[in-house]
Amino acid sequence: MTLPPLYPHKTDAMRRLQNLVSRGHARWTGGQIEPRKLPALCLKFADRYGIERSAQQRWRAKAQGEASAHLVLWLGDPYQSQRRVHWWLVVSPGGGLVVELEQLQDAGRQRIELTGYELVQMPRKGRAAAWTWRMTTTNYQAWQERLRTVIRHHDEPGIRQSLHSLRRTPPFAESRRQAFELGRLAQAEWQRCRRGPCPYDGLYVGWFGRFQTTKTLAISASRRIILTERMAKQHEVHASIQ
Repeated sequence: MTLPPLYPHKTDAMRRLQNLVSRGHARWTGGQIEPRKLPALCLKFADRYGIERSAQQRWRAKAQGEASAHLVLWLGDPYQSQRRVHWWLVVSPGGGLVVELEQLQDAGRQRIELTGYELVQMPRKGRAAAWTWRMTTTNYQAWQERLRTVIRHHDEPGIRQSLHSLRRTPPFAESRRQAFELGRLAQAEWQRCRRGPCPYDGLYVGWFGRFQTTKTLAISASRRIILTERMAKQHEVHASIQ
């Protein structure tokens, strides 16, 4: 049996969720789990909901009115003291065990959120609305306050670090637009406080290439990565003590 891939990079997991939801898998549930428990979770979902089915098997199930389920996995933030794998089970219209056994949410009403970003459906001029990721209101307001604070307090390292982090915004249409808005806010705040043009380079946030290769890991690799990271941290602690 083929288990679902594990995404080490957050933006790849976000793109996978965006693609699945935009193709109709707009019901979902999710959570976090310890890496050692991940294989058991995948096997349970495969047995109950057929997450490992081929495209042809899914088509046949759809013809019989059965929902299709996909499992999306992100390895988690490497800077957390106890890393946990994030998982989302996304489901298409139809019936079946997954509908009966899981408390599924509508992505249009109960949005999928991840580290300060949310998956939303945004209108487009002259075209149908599209799913994209954007900063949550709380995250966006926190960015506004952060930029105003470092500029008003003449915190040069803070300004450079803030702009560096802003350039690393996940490159989805709506989150890019927000990042550019924040960049303009920073320049306007500088001009207001410093009475001169902002000396920092203009903000740039790239696009996702349509055919950009996504990096994935086998489920079995997650535990090895966690152990390696723990050993590295223990080595750092030991070295600092010495």
